[in-house]
Order: sequence, then C-alpha cells, then structure tokens
Amino acid sequence: MKFALAAASAALLLAACGEKAEPSLDGTPTSAATPAEPAPAPASPAFPTGPSAGKWKVSVSSGEMEIPPNEICYAKQMTMEEAQQMQQQSGLTCTEQTFSADGKSGHSVCALQGMTVTTDYAVTGDFNTAYTMRMTSTMDPSPPGMAAPSVTTVKMERLGDCDPGKTP
Repeated sequence: MKFALAAASAALLLAACGEKAEPSLDGTPTSAATPAEPAPAPASPAFPTGPSAGKWKVSVSSGEMEIPPNEICYAKQMTMEEAQQMQQQSGLTCTEQTFSADGKSGHSVCALQGMTVTTDYAVTGDFNTAYTMRMTSTMDPSPPGMAAPSVTTVKMERLGDCDPGKTP
C-alpha cells in the first residue's frame, strides 16, 4: 500500500514540476483519473521546466522505497503552463502554486481525490543533462502508514536522443 501511494504521489508531483506521468508504451502520457473541473489558475510563467528533449532515465525513491528506473522520451521541453495543464487533466486542482524565477524551487497546495497535498520542491543540476528534484509533501488526510511529511526524490539523467519513432 505504501509503495502504491508513493508511486502515485510521485507521478502526480512530477506533473506539477513538468515531468510526464505514466507514459504509455509509445511515450504519450496517460491518465486513469477522470479530469475534475479545474479551478481558475493564476497566470503561470512560460519558462521551461523539466527535462529537455531526448531520452531520459528516471529514478524515483520515497522513504526506503524505490521505483525501478524507467526510460522516457520527450519530444520537447515543457513550459510551466503546459505542466499545469497536465495537472488539471490528471484531476489535480491547485489553489496555490509559487515558483522561483528559474523554476528550480516551488510550493503548491493541491487537491486530489478528497486529499489536500502540500508540496515544497527544490531542484539541483540542470534540465539539459542531469538533475535531482527533492519534494517534501504532506497529505491531509494522511494515508495510513505514510510518513508525514513524506520525502520523494526524483533523479533524471539524459541518455541521449530518442530512438526514431519513439517520441510522442
């Protein structure tokens, strides 16, 4: 149960920071959640956030749990505005989102399936070759057995260009 909650939380929080959550076999994002009616969002910056175009290795850990590394191809680097649209499509509705000028740190308060998720994140490294994102989150109500706050670490390493025909 803890592993599933950590994986789901990481996927949704990645969307908040410009990552694609749960790509399908062809690399396009998928979502099992039914989109909620999004609240009006404040104007979001158009700066790039998340990995640049190419093939990336993604490693996620939360507490003592690790999700097996995954490879994802991105056709282009996402803007914060595109990441926020992805959040809304996944059913995540945020009432508060603040970001640093370069997108490498931020704070959000979001609702998902009756839970309020408050997250602070910081990124070290660069979005072109390799970076690490550390997210500290508190969920209310907190799922049984989940640490409060929980810390999720996402490590991204660019492996090169995408294989032909593999970009979304």
